[in-house]
Amino acid sequence: MAGDDAKLERITDLILALLDAPRPIPLSQLSEEIPGYPEGHEARRQAFERDKRLLREEGIIVESVPIDGVEQFGYRIDPVTFFLPDLGLDDAEQAALNLAVAGVQLSDDLGGDALRKLGIVELNNVQHIAALGVVPGLDRLFQGIAAGAEVRFLYRGEQRTVSPARLRFVDGHWYLSGWSKERSAGRNYRVDRIEGDVTIGAPGSGNVSAEERVTLDLPDGKWDVEDESELATSITVLVDSLYAARVTSEVGNEHVLETNEDGSLVLTIVVPREELARSWILSLLDHAVVLEPASFREGMVTWLEGVRDQPASKQHVPRREDLNQGVAAPPPARSVPPAQQRVRRLLAMLEWLASVGSASTSDMATRFSMSEEEVVAELELAACCGRPPYSPAELMDIIVDPDEVSARLPEMSRPRQLTPAEGVAIAAAARTILAMPGADESGPLARAVVKLDAALGKRPAIEIDLPSPPLLEEITRATTERHQLEVEYLALSSDELTLRTIDPLRVMALDGRWYVQAFCYRANALRTFRVDAFQRINVKGPQPDSPRDLPSEPERFLPSADATTVFVRLSPRALWIADSIPIEGRRDESDGGATIAVSVSGRSWFERILLQAGQDAQVLGPEEWVKLPSNAAKRILEQY
Repeated sequence: MAGDDAKLERITDLILALLDAPRPIPLSQLSEEIPGYPEGHEARRQAFERDKRLLREEGIIVESVPIDGVEQFGYRIDPVTFFLPDLGLDDAEQAALNLAVAGVQLSDDLGGDALRKLGIVELNNVQHIAALGVVPGLDRLFQGIAAGAEVRFLYRGEQRTVSPARLRFVDGHWYLSGWSKERSAGRNYRVDRIEGDVTIGAPGSGNVSAEERVTLDLPDGKWDVEDESELATSITVLVDSLYAARVTSEVGNEHVLETNEDGSLVLTIVVPREELARSWILSLLDHAVVLEPASFREGMVTWLEGVRDQPASKQHVPRREDLNQGVAAPPPARSVPPAQQRVRRLLAMLEWLASVGSASTSDMATRFSMSEEEVVAELELAACCGRPPYSPAELMDIIVDPDEVSARLPEMSRPRQLTPAEGVAIAAAARTILAMPGADESGPLARAVVKLDAALGKRPAIEIDLPSPPLLEEITRATTERHQLEVEYLALSSDELTLRTIDPLRVMALDGRWYVQAFCYRANALRTFRVDAFQRINVKGPQPDSPRDLPSEPERFLPSADATTVFVRLSPRALWIADSIPIEGRRDESDGGATIAVSVSGRSWFERILLQAGQDAQVLGPEEWVKLPSNAAKRILEQY
């Protein structure tokens, strides 16, 4: 702890010295005047570079400026980059930002931290209406965009150097758009597939010339062909009446060639790769059949025959406890060293104390999740920090008593610039609300976002895409007006069309899809429904007056009580299954594949997954599930 104390004191002194400097200070002067730097030029240089990196992680940029003299460079912190500019938010814009951050669930309280810096008191007990996954590396990419700096990372085993242009949340995933130096072309990267840490170059190193056109747009739909594709194929498909509405919503009316009297339809899609079309058609099970071209139809038949005739695996059924290795989970967040955590917390404490003047130690302990003893110790250390020569007039004016602390800190009286992670949080929350159907594109939240963009970087860095299923507006209105609904719902897990009466209670966007939480009279319990699976809704009347309790947070996947654990052997080509569905356990195998345990409650859902993998996935057990993919393939082959 003593070493951390010394480092915390040194870095605090460094901030105060560089922020107040009338001219850039060379390293020799800094190391002489600020206690804690080691002897020897090279050791001092390395320690100073480590301190600069730590400050850069916190959004504090130490500038290197040419000077006259032997050392040639001096250092300073520009107050313009250190302090957050006055955004000029009016009351309506502040309230709109407040509601946006309160209503969008992120992975931590970074949105609340950002609001506190903006002088906005965050709201409590507000129902979340959207949830986004914030993946590791997102803040670093955001920082690179704001600074116009190139970013470097490992992607699919290759080193990539990218001039970043935009972060986009679409279909439940974050993507980076930018100019790839290795490919000399615009590229899109899925952020959760970035391996390891993201490193950031110098500000301005990632600026893109007019000749280096960045491909900012991902394909707008599943069937849009990207410029690079040379394998585009036109495919005609017959879809039955049960899935006609869902498919039309997914691919668009412009792809429908004809609608038959029985409600089925014929559509044509142009696909960039035939395997993409095959997977999509198999996801419709026996509700779709390929009509042409003949070569693709024959390929579908061959694929299904391979699944039907696949011999049983000779591998024994593992025990559940044998598959605890390598369970798919979100990658861990980048660890923050203890010294950096303390710098972050101390700066937040000083900024808040500067704004309020005085506070009880118990209030500060509660606000910053510390014990009262820790509050006293940290602020006593801060009271010893200041500017050279560290006379009483140059130390921070902090008075610490066991019960109360007070301070006069003009050097901290303005809010500090948002950190990259805070910028991601507040920008993502605001743009999520603006992406929702019916959002006011010129209202107070939109005006606040324009002001935020100007403060956070040279160009907007965040874009949120949310789909608009056909019945979303009607479902939302029924929820707001507390209407009871009669609905036709196509349960994708069981491939069953059911008629239900529901009381919709909350509409929410979760990882890129729209859901409604409702009391279902058929199940006599709360249920979560996908909005895009409703086929028809009718208003029956008002909901009963008795209130119903909702979970405080939107719920992601949880196995149902009647779910069965099924064991599946995956070849290396089918490892995408372990990365894209919730699994209970995994064991990596010597051939590069894996054996996984999956909780299955809906056979139709599981059939889709297995058919898309083909012969690269084999069910090992229980015995009654082993022939599931073979029987599904046999049933679909009857359509051909």
